[in-house]
Amino acid sequence: MGYYDEVYLKRLNRYGMDYNSRVQNQREKEFENYLLKTTCRVDIEYGYETIPASFERYKQDETETLAYLLTRRAVDFPSGTILLIPDHKGEKQPWMIYWLEQIQASGYNKYIMLKMTHYLEWKDRDGNKQGSFAYMYGQEDNMLKDELRSRSRSDVLYTEALKMSFFVIPTNENIKKDDYFTVGEGKLKEAYRVTGYDIQSTPGVEYVTVDPVYLRDETPAPNKTETDSDEDFFWINGGVQ
Repeated sequence: MGYYDEVYLKRLNRYGMDYNSRVQNQREKEFENYLLKTTCRVDIEYGYETIPASFERYKQDETETLAYLLTRRAVDFPSGTILLIPDHKGEKQPWMIYWLEQIQASGYNKYIMLKMTHYLEWKDRDGNKQGSFAYMYGQEDNMLKDELRSRSRSDVLYTEALKMSFFVIPTNENIKKDDYFTVGEGKLKEAYRVTGYDIQSTPGVEYVTVDPVYLRDETPAPNKTETDSDEDFFWINGGVQ
């Protein structure tokens, strides 16, 4: 730094009262200038606020499964938060905050984002309908393998279960083992049974292991009328008269 930075600005206390605060505040101002000119600028609706951010490509990810979201330092998105971010056509797509990449003395927050590819539906133990955006990790999916291994501790399930198929979702307390998921609509509708889940590897994020199953016929049973006999409802009653 020259005379202008070390002497003049220091006398004015333009960016802070000490060296560290001046450097930090100047970096945050540079990020504000970056937000004004970047072609990756997006405005995100969160709560009752509109938050400006820069939504950028993740390394060499051609599949656009992961992305970076750069925000002001004051913004605090918990891991597992679903954000609707406009794509190049202006259509809002669901992305999940995977984690905050810790960068000391940076002028911005750098969030790792995971694109949600599915919408899960199921019923909890009380029969209430539940739903969640999700990313499906298949057996041949290599995109998240290194990321999962780097984020997982050695004593949790998903350091050993990378050959399984599972959904990555925001942590959801309503999911239990043997729950029945449905995904998609019409002829593309599929069903899965929950075989396990992990809420420890990444705070705010849940990994739900599933096995594909046949679709269930959930058409409501007909009501018995006066003209119906017990034989007509023999199998509907579980084979018991």
